[in-house]
Amino acid sequence: MDLIVIGINHKTAPVEIREKLSFSPKEIIEANRLLKESVFLKESLILSTCNRVEIYALCDRGKDYLSGIKSFLGRYHGLGLSEYEERMYVREGREAVEHLFSVAAGLDSMVIGEMEISGQVKKAYQDARQGLSTGKVLNRLFEKALNTAKKIRTKTFIGQGAVSVSSVAVRLAEKILGRLDDKTVLIIGTGAVGEQLLLYLRKNDVKSILVTNRTLEKAQGLADTARATAVAFENFLDRLVDVDIVIASAGAPHHIIHKNDIASLMPRRKQQPLFIIDLAVPRDVDAGVNTVDNAYLYDIDDLKRIVDENMSLRKNELGDCSRIIGNAADIFMGWMAKENPAPSYRRRTAEEGVKGEM
Repeated sequence: MDLIVIGINHKTAPVEIREKLSFSPKEIIEANRLLKESVFLKESLILSTCNRVEIYALCDRGKDYLSGIKSFLGRYHGLGLSEYEERMYVREGREAVEHLFSVAAGLDSMVIGEMEISGQVKKAYQDARQGLSTGKVLNRLFEKALNTAKKIRTKTFIGQGAVSVSSVAVRLAEKILGRLDDKTVLIIGTGAVGEQLLLYLRKNDVKSILVTNRTLEKAQGLADTARATAVAFENFLDRLVDVDIVIASAGAPHHIIHKNDIASLMPRRKQQPLFIIDLAVPRDVDAGVNTVDNAYLYDIDDLKRIVDENMSLRKNELGDCSRIIGNAADIFMGWMAKENPAPSYRRRTAEEGVKGEM
């Protein structure tokens, strides 16, 4: 059997491309099933986050499954993939193993050492198991990846001064507004990102926090944990009259805030500035909002411009992290060799890589 991963991430593609290939939480289990069955894979798993879309697969040795996986992506999303293929990367065998271990530990993230990705990898693994698309090999691989990420977190200082996409979003709001203790913030979405946003906003003594979600009970449940106010989803646009900052992480399949919504809102706000940070992929907010006077929209890629004060310390830890990953990969590949005698894993040449992408 051959182990491969094919994907795109924040290093190879901007958000406007990543969102076109992303999978929503509601469709991921069915998408895993369709992928495995349509491409005739032995095992498969889809990892879709705001920063990456990756497909991990176990397939018969010697056969080209890359074209089949790419065709599945194209059919599923209704896209012609010719313009996206050059953005994709492929890892095989040990390289695929080490790549996943790096991803799970946050070493391949926009913010090195961020903690959110471990939870996202765990959720992707649980979804794939629920959909019966994984088996003995990928189950072992992802359990090893999560254990390795935990070891890196405890044995190194890679998480020193820990930050996440959520904390960077709050830092961006501070950078824009100067202070938050007299501001009102609306959080759209009650997932893990929403929970972390509430934590960071409370630490920064935000004056008032509103929470909305398509399910009011979920919004109320999250609001109750942090002295916030739940808002019915159908009413949140009206509440923007009094809001200073909107942080969206709903990940809806379509925009929930449009240019016309904000344009019609501004006279009621007396043209007071409105700052919107869109953390969702696909994006929750229409990019045209940025053309409305006194509306300032930032998406997930804009967070790259926020300098992490602890990044130099984290980079110094990368050597130790690489050694831990290398040792863990040795153990997994040794197990894999026993399960799959006479492995053919090897690094592809540049010429082979180009052919495989065509």
